[in-house]
Amino acid sequence: MFSGTVLSFAVGFVLLVAASYIGTTMALRGFFGRDYRSEEPSLSDATTGNEDESSG
Repeated sequence: MFSGTVLSFAVGFVLLVAASYIGTTMALRGFFGRDYRSEEPSLSDATTGNEDESSG
């Protein structure tokens, strides 16, 4: 009986976190547009070492 309560609580918590993530993602995409993440520098840009070339 107690394990059923714990299992129900765990499943409810996972569903709450998943719904919060999906809702936040949808809200951010609605506010900033679908490509709001593309403005961030990618990992490949940060690891190439090309940032010193523009400084002269």
